[in-house]
Order: sequence, then C-alpha cells, then structure tokens
Amino acid sequence: MSQGNQPKDLLNDYARTLIRVKARQLVRRPEFTACEVEDLEQELTLHILTRLDRFDPSRGSLNTYFARVVDTAIAMLIRERGRIKRNGGAGVEIESLEKLVDQHDGAPAPLWATISDEDAGRRYQTSHLSDLERSDLRMDVQSVMEALPPELRRICEQLLAENKADVRRDSGLSRRKFEAAISLIREQFTKSGLSAE
Repeated sequence: MSQGNQPKDLLNDYARTLIRVKARQLVRRPEFTACEVEDLEQELTLHILTRLDRFDPSRGSLNTYFARVVDTAIAMLIRERGRIKRNGGAGVEIESLEKLVDQHDGAPAPLWATISDEDAGRRYQTSHLSDLERSDLRMDVQSVMEALPPELRRICEQLLAENKADVRRDSGLSRRKFEAAISLIREQFTKSGLSAE
C-alpha cells in the first residue's frame, strides 16, 4: 500500500455499500443498538483494511474477498457480544432461570415463571397491550380481514396459523402471485392504520 493512498480510497463502491448495509442489518439484532451503526461501519472498514494485503486475485474477485472478510468480521462481533452478554462482566451476578424464588404467596417458583409480559416486552422492545387494547386490536384486524376479497381473506386467515411457505404451497399460487397477494393484504392493513408486519 503506497503512502499516498487514503484508507477510503482503497475501498470500492461495493465495499462501502456492503459495510453500510451490513452495519444496518447488525443493529437489528438484540446484541446491538441502533446508535452503533457508525461504530460498526468503522469496525468493518478497519477489519477489511487490516486484511487487504492478504487478497490473492488468483483465488477470486476483490468483491468476493470483501464479502468474505465482512462476513467473518460480523461473525466475530456477534460471538463477542454474545460472550459479553453471557458473562455479564465484573460485578454482574448471573442466575439460572430455573432457580427457585419465593413468590408473593410464599410458594417457591422457578425464576422464569415470574417474568411478566412487560419484562418480555422490554427485552424484545415491544409494547405491552392492556386487555382493552388487545381487544380493540383484535376487532380492528377482524374488520380489515372481513373487508378483504375471499381469496385474500383465506390467505390472511391461514397466515395466522401457518408459516408463509406452507400457505403459499396450499394456495397453489405461483411465488409472484402469492407475493402480490401478500402486498395487497399489507396495503389494506396499512390503509386501515394497522401494520401487517
């Protein structure tokens, strides 16, 4: 590498786009937070730059090399975050979810049984719905489903109980037609102020 080259000049558009996309994908994982995007982009860039001298053009293209190096870096980052999460660090005491703890009535129960919906909601960054809100949502979803054409309603009802691949197979629709049907269902939910995700 010549002294005149800046690190950003060594990466092509593909590498910069790959790093940006992969960093944004990483922050969707529970081990990372959305505010870490720039830090992750820097880490992935550094990982590529420190391994650039190992590139052998006889073994593959530069873009393939970049993709492999970034994938390796991501696997290492995820493994490291998981290790930190499991270990907890200094001063953190980890307890088994099978540990018996006393409840309000005095009867011991496993720790996992004491985790509330609110606790689970915080963990998965979802909001807890009250019984009234849940009932309202159920009625709203039902009214949107009733307004769908019969074929779309049938697909929507099946998706509530089965996975997407099974529903597509049972519908007999081609992949393109099935995805078009899903798009129409999403559109109806969105128009009604509900997200279909």
